[in-house]
Amino acid sequence: MLKTKHLLVLCLPLLLAMQCDDDVAPFPIDETTVFDADGNEYATIQLGNQTWMLQNLKTTSYNDGTPINQYMFGDDWYNANNPIDYFQWADTSDLNDQYDEELPIDFFGAMYNEIALSSGKLAPVGWRIPTEQDFMELEAFLANDGNAGSEATALKSSTGWIPGNSGTDVYGFNGLPNGYVSAGGTATGAQAICSWATSNTNTANQTRRIVSLFEEPTIQYFDNSILLGAGVRCIKE
Repeated sequence: MLKTKHLLVLCLPLLLAMQCDDDVAPFPIDETTVFDADGNEYATIQLGNQTWMLQNLKTTSYNDGTPINQYMFGDDWYNANNPIDYFQWADTSDLNDQYDEELPIDFFGAMYNEIALSSGKLAPVGWRIPTEQDFMELEAFLANDGNAGSEATALKSSTGWIPGNSGTDVYGFNGLPNGYVSAGGTATGAQAICSWATSNTNTANQTRRIVSLFEEPTIQYFDNSILLGAGVRCIKE
């Protein structure tokens, strides 16, 4: 069970309006394009001393080419006695009619169970699942850049959220509301919650640290059961 209701990103170019007088964008997308093991392409952005992907991870294979099992209804999403790695696509139900057209299945990216998250092979080579400290460093950068008290709002996409919860997407980070996966394996929370897994776990408590964008203007951090599933936003090594 999630501890609170806070349980608990399409790649967009940066707005030309953000360009400086010398016509150089203050937060340029990296020239190098990143590909995962499936061949999916990700643009990246440098914010402070960090380089982040501008889209949630959607690979269905590890970086060594090994396929990840796709979760199907009736499977056991997480069973410590029978550890099977699973991914499933985040829920793309458009309950609030935010989009005029049907969304592609990978619109919000993939959601991964604990076995896949702890594999050490999800991110492309040279990239990794962020630590909680990585997110806190990003948060500090956002605050120092004029977004103190509204760091989550600056990261959230400007569309796709339930009415009243959209962000300003200042940097083109495009934090979409991908939701989360319940202990029973149901993808839920779409359009209301953005959940990203960190690499921080607590073996004794059987929890993983999760970063969430929700109703609050600030970024939320929670210890959530390893029974749950979440999305991944990769950071460069």
